[in-house]
This record gives sequence, structure tokens and C-alpha cells, in this order.
Amino acid sequence: MAVEIAVGDKVSVKKNGDVPLSFKGTVEKFYANSALLSIDEFDDADAQLVDDLKQKTVINYKNIRKGGKNVEPPQLEEGK
Repeated sequence: MAVEIAVGDKVSVKKNGDVPLSFKGTVEKFYANSALLSIDEFDDADAQLVDDLKQKTVINYKNIRKGGKNVEPPQLEEGK
């Protein structure tokens, strides 16, 4: 069962073929198929990559978890 997310929510992302690092972050903005996340907690080994990304990245909703559960993409208003 998927859970809803909102701007400001704390989420986690696991490393996989589409995502170069695992981290915990905060939702900053929504897009049609992804969300802009700030990177808050990460492994020390990924520090250079996080710095290169300026502590932010865009992640597809299918790779975002909240409380260990998949997230449900928010309903975006037309024109946004």
C-alpha cells in the first residue's frame, strides 16, 4: 500500500540501477513523475557525489520510500 507524501516530508532512497546512492532526504518540490529531494543523510563514501549534486537531486517516485512504504505521486494541478 502506497502512502502520500507532501513537501517537507522526510523520505529515504535506496541505491539501484537508476539511483547512484542511498540517502535520506526531504521533499522540496513535485514534478509529474519525480520529486526534488534535498540529500540530508548519506554514507561518507558518497560525500563527493553529494557535493557534486549540490546536496539535491531529482528522483522518480518509484524509488522513494516513506516509513519503508512506496509513495503515491501527488495530484498536480494543471499548469504547474
